[in-house]
Amino acid sequence: MEKDTFAQLIIWHQEDEHEKIVDRIMEIPQLDRDYDTVSLLARALNNLERYDEALQQLLAISKLGENDPLWHFRVGYSYYYLEQYEEALREFEITDKLDPEDRDTLTLLDWSRGKVERNNKKLKQSAALKVLNEQTTDNEASEVPFVLSVRDNDSASFEYLKDMYIDGYYPNFLVDKVKAELVKVVEFLEQGNQDVEEIQSKLDFAIHAINDLAVEFDENDSEIETVARESIAQTVEDILAFFGIEIDTEEAIRERDW
Repeated sequence: MEKDTFAQLIIWHQEDEHEKIVDRIMEIPQLDRDYDTVSLLARALNNLERYDEALQQLLAISKLGENDPLWHFRVGYSYYYLEQYEEALREFEITDKLDPEDRDTLTLLDWSRGKVERNNKKLKQSAALKVLNEQTTDNEASEVPFVLSVRDNDSASFEYLKDMYIDGYYPNFLVDKVKAELVKVVEFLEQGNQDVEEIQSKLDFAIHAINDLAVEFDENDSEIETVARESIAQTVEDILAFFGIEIDTEEAIRERDW
């Protein structure tokens, strides 16, 4: 790639002009695109949330990227947003070996590990509920909810949440202040309350606490902040779902807070 073209692509990246990067690189004949060019194209596609396209570009240069931590990071990033968390975890582990202690790598490594562990927990929970349903009669089975209610599953629910804390289920960015706010929501549910407006109020406190932490994120790293907020939303949604509270997270928590 010519130096002037490369320099322009870097400038566009800094200005978040990712569409321009894609358009310019696509003008270059495919056979003339070197490793660095394809890497920049994949990064731009990831930033445009075109993760599948980015992954295909990266896999096409896999032999050249075998020992490149950036290649593995970008592959892991694509997998993460394609919700292929085991593959993402594998790539971030390789990235960490090739470039130890990189902050962004460690963050996404932690989140990917958490996603894998959470999925495994869900599978175990689903298996347990399936066994419970199978132990009922046909008529009774139709009345057994897939997610047990607060009153029916009080003790088991809170043992489950306690295990999530111990196992490091919550991502590292959920500092004590935010954990405390989410615990208030859990305590409220423990009392058997399922009033949407009251739950909304308590969730608001948690969300405001999260927003107060925004200054701790690198302002230039919007991707990491986005992942953080999405993980918060998923955590809240999982807690509500576990206790059988059917609330649309996007509606229950005002969109502007996200």
